[in-house]
Amino acid sequence: MNSFKIKKSHNSSIHLLIAVVGIIFASMSIAQGTAESINQYLEEIDLVEANEGSYSSQLSDLLMSLGNSYQANSDFENANLVYQRGMQIEKINYGLFSLSQTPYLRAIAESHRAMNDWEQSQKAIDQYYLVNEKVYGQRDVRMLPVIESLINWHTESYNMRDPRDSFPNLTSLEILARKLHVILDESADLGDPSTPKKYKQIGRIQYMLARHIKDYGLPQEGGMSITTDRYATERNSPISSHNYYSRGSAALQKVVKATMEQSPSVMMDQIEAVANLGDWYLIFGQVGSATKAYSLADELISVSSEPELIRNNIFGMGKIINFDEPNKDGFLNDDGDFNLIEVSMTISRSGSALDIEIDKEKNDLTDDDERVLRKYFKKRRFRPSFSDGKTRSMQLILPYYLPKVEA
Repeated sequence: MNSFKIKKSHNSSIHLLIAVVGIIFASMSIAQGTAESINQYLEEIDLVEANEGSYSSQLSDLLMSLGNSYQANSDFENANLVYQRGMQIEKINYGLFSLSQTPYLRAIAESHRAMNDWEQSQKAIDQYYLVNEKVYGQRDVRMLPVIESLINWHTESYNMRDPRDSFPNLTSLEILARKLHVILDESADLGDPSTPKKYKQIGRIQYMLARHIKDYGLPQEGGMSITTDRYATERNSPISSHNYYSRGSAALQKVVKATMEQSPSVMMDQIEAVANLGDWYLIFGQVGSATKAYSLADELISVSSEPELIRNNIFGMGKIINFDEPNKDGFLNDDGDFNLIEVSMTISRSGSALDIEIDKEKNDLTDDDERVLRKYFKKRRFRPSFSDGKTRSMQLILPYYLPKVEA
């Protein structure tokens, strides 16, 4: 019996060793494949240069592929050298503001970001914007996909950095949101299904700005930077901390209007858009405006097919008010690595969590766990109950998922 157990243990160790060795060999194979690709691209580049010259347009795809191979191999310095050369060739062949250089600018920004060289990354991505703006014009509808892609890029960068260092990305987001708003107001078809989502992005950015300033304050080294780059000058201008409320509410009002213009209309989308506008007013202390928006949402619910069910879903669930990542509410994570904690509380008329209680007989929480849980709910705002034209407090039990601790 003992020998059988030892044999089984050896087999487990052997299987583990085989798996580890397999991973190592797979990594080596990938690295070897990347190295072979790099050598192949270098040979092809030499051949094109010998036959066509150093500024041949045929070099474009080869240089981009070579740079990408260096990037895949985490050799970001060589990647950037290659991207810089490719960009120069595009400028010489097609002009100083040719759009064909923009993939290189984007790749340079990515490489610098991977090296945590945020200043150079910002310069490259700013230039990416300026080239597009020079070609299309500041208010041209063709700038919409450019602006939206940069909103995604700066949001990713903001989330990658320490919050106290990430304000430059937030500043860029705020400027891009203003530019997006101008183009949408001038050119957008409110009946287009994508229009509400575009305006909603503007509200999300204003919420990010408000939340950041509330949590971390404004940077100490404010003021105007001296630069010849107009976009960079604008990016380094001080932000008025009072503008995010009005800009966000204006954007969310357009979300409501665009949602109403959709054909075919979707009643639930209209109700949620109006209720979201009420949420915005509520978290900024505009109780009167919040009440008006909630009243309109309640009127729409009254003429819906299932008013009681919809009213409970909209005003009876204690929905977290979160314009940043509305689909990523922390306590709604039912991953198997978490323990479910049921938390009793009162949601006040203003959307705050009060009288937070945990059944300690059912839940074995440490003092630190309980402190984190209470802080989580205290920091958040919730959509209050609403009936008869007034916001009302309500008793709720909400889930909270506590990470499991391995024994």
